This record gives sequence, C-alpha cells and structure tokens, in this order.
Amino acid sequence: MRHMIRRHCALGSSVCRGFNFISIVGILIFSVCTVAAQTKLAEGEYAIFEQANGGAFGPLGEEVYDFHESWTLWRTEKGQFRVEGERKFNSPKFTPHTARFLVELSRDMTVTRVTEFTHLTWNRKSGPLVCEFLAKELHCSSGKANPGQPAELRIPMDDPFAFLWPISPFSLSSLTRESERDAAHPTQVQLLSIEQPSADLPVYPMVLCGQLQYLGEESIEAAGQIWVAHKFSLKVAMHPQMLLWTSSRGVLLGLTIEHAHPDWPQEGMKLVRFREWAEF
Repeated sequence: MRHMIRRHCALGSSVCRGFNFISIVGILIFSVCTVAAQTKLAEGEYAIFEQANGGAFGPLGEEVYDFHESWTLWRTEKGQFRVEGERKFNSPKFTPHTARFLVELSRDMTVTRVTEFTHLTWNRKSGPLVCEFLAKELHCSSGKANPGQPAELRIPMDDPFAFLWPISPFSLSSLTRESERDAAHPTQVQLLSIEQPSADLPVYPMVLCGQLQYLGEESIEAAGQIWVAHKFSLKVAMHPQMLLWTSSRGVLLGLTIEHAHPDWPQEGMKLVRFREWAEF
C-alpha cells in the first residue's frame, strides 16, 4: 500500500487409524468448544438506496450498484462482539460481486479490527485486507504487495475515526459510541476514505475532519419495527451533511445524506432486515 495520505479538515482475521480417530475426535471437540464459546445475538441486512446518478453510489470509478450487506452478530466468550457478514453489489453496473467480511468489536461495540476477504483492485494476489483500529492510528495490511510497494499502511489519527469509504456500517455506528451524548457539545471526528484509483496509485487514503453532533432521541421505522433511536448529524469536509440513527445498543438503523436542495433525490442506507436471538 502506498503511504500517500491527504488530509482535509473542515466542517461540512492401527497406529495410523488410532491417530486418525484421535485427530477426528480432537477436531470435533475443538469445533464444539468454538461454537459454545460464542453466542448468536442477532442478524440483519443493510441496503443502500440511491435515487440519483442511475443508482450509483460511491466515488468516481469505484461506484457500486444494488449494495446489500447481510450480517450475524455474536458475543465471544470474553464478552466482546464479532460480526460475520457478506456484501453483494454490482461494480460496474451488471457485474456482480460477493465479498465476505469480519468485524471485531469491543465490549462497548466500538470497532477494533476489520477484515475484508478480498483483494486490492490493482493487486489480485493481495488479501485478505486487515485494518486495526488503534487508539491513535489506523494500521492496515494487504497481505502481499506489488514489487516496489509497501504491504502496510499506517495513518496517525487524532480523534475518534471511522470509514467513510469503503462502505462500513459498523464502523459508522462505532463512531457514535465514542461521541458526546450532549446536544450542546459536538465531537471532533475523522473520516477515512480509502480509494484505489490506478495501478500507479493502488491505494489513496484521505483523512477528512468533521463534527458529530448528538441531536437527541427520535422514533423511526427500520426493518419493520419501530425504534426509539439516537439521532446524530455528521458534517465532514467536502461532503453534504449526513443524519444517522442508532439503537440504544449501537446498531446503525439508518443514514441519509442531506443535500442543500430540498428536491434532491433521496440517498443513504437503511436496516432492511433484523432478527434478535438474545439480548445484548
């Protein structure tokens, strides 16, 4: 990955038979213990709605169409959380893609690591892609780099941060867990947009500064349910204002992009399916 980072600050992972038998038993015991070590909590699905741009969503050259992200939330034996999921989308249009992902979260539902089981656009031998959310740094690894290019990316961060691109609903909801629940005091945040523009510039990260403002509680409909949600506004450099709604447990319920013109076609993301198996 290339260490070129652009910042914009503004508002806006027998003996043989006896051995084989023991091995199989060992594997079975390990599998049972692994399953018992985590508890299934919930499952859901996000979908992007985009009524403009022919349904395209995302930066120029990397647009996605008909984006859906299905996921299952687990509690680990250490009391932390783990999200296993799959994204389905078209990019370019009518070219389907499927990608598995894994999100690891702390006890308070903040992201600690994201693993994408895919490769970089300009390096098909790379992957999986792993990003660790450290206290003051984002550390990403692409597995295998092209000759002459580093396989790691380290970006120093000053404030709570999340992904703006690629799409990561759990990253955004994690950001709200780190914000002030005080409508009079906005939280300074940073959003990362990691694009892959060309073979010469395979990874291009931008750090965008902004403010996350708590707006209070609001009743909304998501996944066929009525929720009393926490509402936030997110103002980021070079982007229209966004509104986010989360559940009391930190699940992102919806996101809309607020354009200046009232007649602008609607765009954003919503929780379209949700089932809870156990309280969390």
